Amino acid sequence: MGLFKTIDGLLAGTKYLAWGLALIGIAGSIVLFFANIGLGFGTAAVFIATLFLSIGVTLLLLPKPLAKGKFESKSRYILGAASTIIAVAVMGIVYMSAGGFPAVNLIFA
Repeated sequence: MGLFKTIDGLLAGTKYLAWGLALIGIAGSIVLFFANIGLGFGTAAVFIATLFLSIGVTLLLLPKPLAKGKFESKSRYILGAASTIIAVAVMGIVYMSAGGFPAVNLIFA
């Protein structure tokens, strides 16, 4: 039985870590959007897609103690899934229109 508690604890920790990284991803995608506007719309659209993906992951993995008001119901799952679908659609459009993924300027690397 101790094994199951350990596995549950590891999965909960992984969930919170992914949620925290998604929060950081929201801020990072906004900064990188403005850093890549000069390279063209396709490159900037990549970071629009990462913003929507980060919002979707944040909503899907939102911890219950932080889900107050509107986010207590199932609407956060619907909004998170819709945001993730928008991100995939934007990246698909960018990929098809640019003939691949465009070069991006990652100021953090």
